[in-house]
Amino acid sequence: MIVKELLRLITILSVTIWLFLSGDISSQKGLQIMNTAQASESVPGFSTFCIGRFLLDMPAGSVLSGGNYRYDFARLDKPKVMNLDEFEADMVAKEKALKSTKHQIEPSLLRLLFKPDPHSWIFVYWEESFSTSIAQVEGYRWIDGTRYLFKKKAGMSKPRTGTMSRQDYAVDRMRKILSSLHKRSNNDIPAEPGYCFEEGFIANPEWEMEEAAIDIEIAGHPDAYVSVWFYPLSRRAHSEPLLDRVGGVLQMLGRMATSVHVLRRGDRKVGPYQGQEFLVTAPNSGGVRGHSFLWETEGDGTLDTPALKIEMTTGSRDKDGNPQQTRLSNKQAMRLWDQVLDSFRLRPVVAPQEKQQ
Repeated sequence: MIVKELLRLITILSVTIWLFLSGDISSQKGLQIMNTAQASESVPGFSTFCIGRFLLDMPAGSVLSGGNYRYDFARLDKPKVMNLDEFEADMVAKEKALKSTKHQIEPSLLRLLFKPDPHSWIFVYWEESFSTSIAQVEGYRWIDGTRYLFKKKAGMSKPRTGTMSRQDYAVDRMRKILSSLHKRSNNDIPAEPGYCFEEGFIANPEWEMEEAAIDIEIAGHPDAYVSVWFYPLSRRAHSEPLLDRVGGVLQMLGRMATSVHVLRRGDRKVGPYQGQEFLVTAPNSGGVRGHSFLWETEGDGTLDTPALKIEMTTGSRDKDGNPQQTRLSNKQAMRLWDQVLDSFRLRPVVAPQEKQQ
């Protein structure tokens, strides 16, 4: 009974720490724009990943295992492999389905359909027959065997005099996204300004917002992965700094906190981004000890100073839910963490006018 109770407490502790570390990111001020002079080439033995406007080096052979992306207020669906005939059949079927479904006020769910080029379609439609306040705007484009899909919403409130309606604005922005879209191998690092996402790149020197949340499986370590998040966070949404939150949670846990071994904690600057890191080893819910390393900074809510969070986890469960023992010692895990974190940088770009010279 004592052993079972101890394991139960360790499980509670592990879950609590995990939930805590996955919470809102902390408060840091005075961030600067990342120095774009840093090289885009990866160091020997490492592969470079392009995420939004950032680069990150990981051990060679590491793979992107999942991600969520938003660009210019559009949500990106995972690219889908299909041939041109399949793509055109899907588009025709979608148009037919929307036109054949009646709306309470308008003739059908389909409001507008645009075809900017032979391989691009933009649908503006009502999601439900009773919808009247928000329209869905979806942009599709087929490039060399891959279908890309972007989703926006457009409010129907009356625009101010002399301004474009929200629907027209959403369609205009969608046109620009589709026309700037390029297919990309995840190993390709573009030289021009724009936004990288899984298997794609949007070439554009200016945009209004961006977000990403990705996981990268670490080569040679099936129990380990790195997660990266970035998104705009206004100062009004700032929470307590990371180390303040950690101290409060550990104090609340009391004796249970003895299962958590703090390897390193403190302020840490990544490029010009001043943040804080918290590195611990703790048992997971299966009783197997692993690592949870976290660095974060909250930025100023702009594209150049976004909220950033980078995390490395070892000892995670396998696809069948079984606990995995990490192969990394504390020293090895910390060395890998330092290499990965120090590699995080803004992707250097060549301005369009410079390329023409």
